[in-house]
Amino acid sequence: MKKILVIEDEPAVRNNLRLLLKAEGFEFIGAENGDVGVKFATVHKPDLIICDIMMPDFDGYAVLNTLRQDKTTAMIPFIFLTAKADRADLRQGMQLGADDYLTKPFTRAELLEAIAIRLKKQEAVTNLQNKIQELQELNVKKDDLLATASHELRAPLANMKMMIQMLEVIPNEERKQHYRKLLEAECVREMDMVNNILDWQRLESEIQEISLETLILQYWLSNIIEPFQIRIEQRQQILKVNLPPHLPPITSDRACLEQILRELVNNACKYTPKYGEISISVELNDSARESNSTTTVIFKIANQAEIAAAYLPKVFDKFYRVPDADFWKQGGSGLGLALVHQLVEKLEGIIQVKSSDGWTTFTVQIPTTISP
Repeated sequence: MKKILVIEDEPAVRNNLRLLLKAEGFEFIGAENGDVGVKFATVHKPDLIICDIMMPDFDGYAVLNTLRQDKTTAMIPFIFLTAKADRADLRQGMQLGADDYLTKPFTRAELLEAIAIRLKKQEAVTNLQNKIQELQELNVKKDDLLATASHELRAPLANMKMMIQMLEVIPNEERKQHYRKLLEAECVREMDMVNNILDWQRLESEIQEISLETLILQYWLSNIIEPFQIRIEQRQQILKVNLPPHLPPITSDRACLEQILRELVNNACKYTPKYGEISISVELNDSARESNSTTTVIFKIANQAEIAAAYLPKVFDKFYRVPDADFWKQGGSGLGLALVHQLVEKLEGIIQVKSSDGWTTFTVQIPTTISP
C-alpha cells in the first residue's frame, strides 16, 4: 500500500482527499499545515506528497524547499495544489523541484492520473538507483578481490622463484628432488588459486547459469570419490563411505555440486594426518518429506582434524586461513570454502561446519529438485 501525505490547511479539502485516496487503496496521512507536513514527511517517509501552496506562515514553497534540502526526503515525488495557475508561480515551484501541479478545482481522474504518473516515474528512478548501487557494490567487490588476489598470488610465485634458484646451486640430487616436489606443489597451488579466483568472479558477476540434470547419487558420487582414493592410500589415511543403496535421483547442477564436494573432500584429504580417518556420507532428509516441505539430500564430509571454535565463523570468508593451526598449513588460497559457500547458495541449499572432539564436519543440505 503506497503512502500519500496530504498537506492542506482547509479541513474540507483534506477530508475529501482522504476519502478519495483511501477508496483507491492508498494509505492516507494528513497534515493541517506546512510545519506539521515537514515533520510527517520526515517521520513517515511517504511515497508521494500532495501539498497546497497557499498556506499561512509556512507555505507550500517553504515546505518543498525544506524537504528538498533533506537527503531522506529529497527524492519523494511532490505535487502542488494551487488555486491559481500563474506562469511565474508554476516556474517558481518547478525551480524548487516540484514534480507536478494540480489546479483547483480538479477532477478525481486528474488527481489519480497525476498520482499514477508520479509513482510510476519514481519506481523507475528507484529501480535505476538500486541497479547503480548494485553495480557500485560489485565494482568494490572486484577491486577488493583484485587487490587481495594480487597479494595472495605473489607468495607461491616468490616460493617458486626461490626453489628454481636452489635447484641451480644445490649439487645433491636427493635435495634437488625434494625442491622439485616443492616446486610442483607451489605450481599446483598457484593454478588452484587462479581457477578459484576465476570461478569466484563468474559467481559474483552472475555469469554462471544453473544447468539442471538428473543425477543418480550411487554412481555419480562414486565417480567423484574414486580419484581421491589413491591419494588417500598414499597418505595412509582411512576412508569410510556411507552411501545408502536406495537414495532417489536428484535434479541439480552437476558442475556446481561436483565442485562443492570435490573441494570439501580435497580439504579433508589435505588436512587429515597420517592414519587419520575421512568419512563421507549421504542421507535423505525424511523429516522434510513428512512435513510436506522441500525434500533435501544431506552430504556430510568429516575428517579427523579440529578447528578452534573461535575460527569457525570465519572459515567461509574470502582468503581466510585459520592461523597457527598445523593441519591448516597446506598452502591453500583461502578461497575454496568461500567458493563452496557461494555455490551452495546458488543451489538453494545451506552449508554448516562444526568441529569438536578432534573432528571437523561440513554438512551440505540441498533440495532434491531445484527450480531452473
